[in-house]
Parts: sequence; structure tokens; C-alpha cells
Amino acid sequence: TFKEEFVTCGGVALSDINNETMESKRVPGLYFAGEVMDIDGITGGFNFQVAWTTGWIAGKLT
Repeated sequence: TFKEEFVTCGGVALSDINNETMESKRVPGLYFAGEVMDIDGITGGFNFQVAWTTGWIAGKLT
């Protein structure tokens, strides 16, 4: 409503994540999805889309 809402910022740096698998570049076998990653954005469903998409990418390998 206020047009100032943001998805949670902070978290795991995107440079530490393989964006094709969501696997940690530092800890093999550890995967990330959603707001645990350092992604900022205005709300309005974008955070849901990031969670669904990154979760799907991480899960498609299993």
C-alpha cells in the first residue's frame, strides 16, 4: 500500500551461489532458495516468484 515495501535484504551473496543449480560455491551439497539469498526488491509477488523459481532450480536435480 505504501509502495515502499521491500523483500528482505541481506543473506547469502549471489556471487557465492551457482545460479544454474542454486548450490553453494563454498560448501558442496548445500543449496539455497528464496529470501535466504541476498536479493532486494519491491513486494508484489516478486519474492514469491524468486522463492518458487530458485526452489524449483535447486530441486530439479534430485
